Amino acid sequence: MQDNVEWAEVTDSSWTTKFHREEDDLRIRFTGPCPRCEHLTSTDVPRLIPGTPVLRGEVEEFTMFCGCGHPHPNHPDGDNSCGAYWLFEAEL
Repeated sequence: MQDNVEWAEVTDSSWTTKFHREEDDLRIRFTGPCPRCEHLTSTDVPRLIPGTPVLRGEVEEFTMFCGCGHPHPNHPDGDNSCGAYWLFEAEL
């Protein structure tokens, strides 16, 4: 893990991530290491497509954000992450 990674709102198209998938009736949770700071992070995606009664079931690309909970150097007030975000594709 990289505790000394300074906070920055950045992305990199070369980042690859491997996340564990858990789901229940309401959400799908992806958990794994942030590709930038390597701390454990997770993202929840609702099982229903927002605004509809339709359950997801297609492969979709969406943006994930580091939510590691670590106060990286120079982070904005209230943001305990490294600031990274990236595209992720999964069957939802």
